[in-house]
Amino acid sequence: MLKLEKQLFHLLVIMALSIIIIPKFYITGDGASHVYNAKVLFDYLFGDERAFYKTFYQINRGLDPNWMSHLLIGFFLQIFPAWLADKLFQIVYVLTFAYGFRYLIKSINTENTFLSFLFFPFLFSLPFQQGFYNYVLALAFLFWTVGYYINHRNEVQSPIQQLNLCILLLLMSFTHGMPTIYAMILIGLIWLTDNFKFIIPFDFKKLLNSFSKLILLLMPIIILMFAFIVKKGFETVPHEWTLSEKLIHFLQFYTSKSTRNIEQYPAMAVGILLLIYLILFFISQRQKKNIHSMLGYVFLVFGLYLFYAYLTCPHSIGGAGSIDIRLASLPPILLILFFATKQWNAKSKQLFIVVSMLISTTFLVIRFPYVMRANTIGKEMMQAGNFIHDKSVVLNLHFNDWQTLKSGDSLFQIDGSFIHFTDFLGAEKNKHLIMLMNYEAEIYYFPVNWRPNKNPRETLKTMLPGTYPPCGDYHLYEKNTHQNIDYVLFQNWNIDYRKESCIDSTLKIIESNFTKVFESENQYVVVYKRK
Repeated sequence: MLKLEKQLFHLLVIMALSIIIIPKFYITGDGASHVYNAKVLFDYLFGDERAFYKTFYQINRGLDPNWMSHLLIGFFLQIFPAWLADKLFQIVYVLTFAYGFRYLIKSINTENTFLSFLFFPFLFSLPFQQGFYNYVLALAFLFWTVGYYINHRNEVQSPIQQLNLCILLLLMSFTHGMPTIYAMILIGLIWLTDNFKFIIPFDFKKLLNSFSKLILLLMPIIILMFAFIVKKGFETVPHEWTLSEKLIHFLQFYTSKSTRNIEQYPAMAVGILLLIYLILFFISQRQKKNIHSMLGYVFLVFGLYLFYAYLTCPHSIGGAGSIDIRLASLPPILLILFFATKQWNAKSKQLFIVVSMLISTTFLVIRFPYVMRANTIGKEMMQAGNFIHDKSVVLNLHFNDWQTLKSGDSLFQIDGSFIHFTDFLGAEKNKHLIMLMNYEAEIYYFPVNWRPNKNPRETLKTMLPGTYPPCGDYHLYEKNTHQNIDYVLFQNWNIDYRKESCIDSTLKIIESNFTKVFESENQYVVVYKRK
């Protein structure tokens, strides 16, 4: 089996890609909004209906993270339709993550690439399913950046190596701040272990020479990250989970679940597998069959710190939410990197490969039917685009983002992956639309922002995605902005919702000025046009 290790890894990557490639839409929470805003950004920059967009949007001119996914998707949109641009980004992410993880492990120890077979549970994680495209891509870049530093740390004085490493770090810094900071910390810790010999006994000259080169390399990224953190602030929202609840969720590997609750079984199998190998490591230590590695302690210490950070983290910092799910998968990844610094026998390697492939296959078998059902629903929703004219303002109201089925079950039990799906309508090649439920435009560090007084949150807060049911009076936005709404779109409408007084009154207000022009077969989408 070990002779075919490389071929088996490629096969596992192809299996991972299959769940992205086979359906037309692999639906993620924020993914559709990223695609829509990428289209607005490139239309705006290239002068395609700029005057129309300019009434509502302005371009963020700051050097902020969270741009990379928009640049990649925007580039793809110049050639391909929106659904394919999204898919191509997801494919880029899968390949960058899987092979980056393998590259980093190979950089640590070429004999331990078998550990890279456990990439799948961290690839299709909850952050990816929620559509945190920039964060997950930056995490994939981290593998390449840290791996490159490990491979070339003895040549870091070379201008070429310094330039390459600086480019990798800058690439990360324009993708997402959190993994960029993690990468710099890891590089700093690795540098410290490499230069420990200059500390005891103290050799100031050699230490200063090495440290000055490292700081010079990291300084542009440090300045960018510091400026961004100052701009963002440190305002926090407390987490609703207690310490014990966080610990239980961590032990259940909950961030490896993204669609169904039943995924807890392969997710927990990941934890059991890592625990078994941790025990095997301690046994080998007692039998003096293993080796010590300062690099291993770097990964172990940083993993323990990230575990502490996860247990104590708030829900959000400076407007960035879901901090816990971004942190929870990192300690296990650092543990795998710790394992990569050790020696393993052939049987241990073969067992790890077999179990990792079984875990990945189980995830795929569980997810595929629901991903395909979501694809069918997504295609039905996209029919609404045939009834919405170009250069229109659309109020897209979402009544259910968890895709509750007729049986009462939810298509995605873990995450409301349809929360921004109708933004895809504004990303179509022949359309230039203002999607009023565009959450990204509210957040200053994304490329496209609302102009002053155009943000719907100021007047339609009770209609925003995530607010159920969406109730309110659209006239408030029109009065505040002096702009008419051309279409009202319902996602996941059900006539039974009208039994609630607030929805009934909202619908009466809409029906007084709009007429229904389309209702899809399963009422997944309903379109009202201004009379």
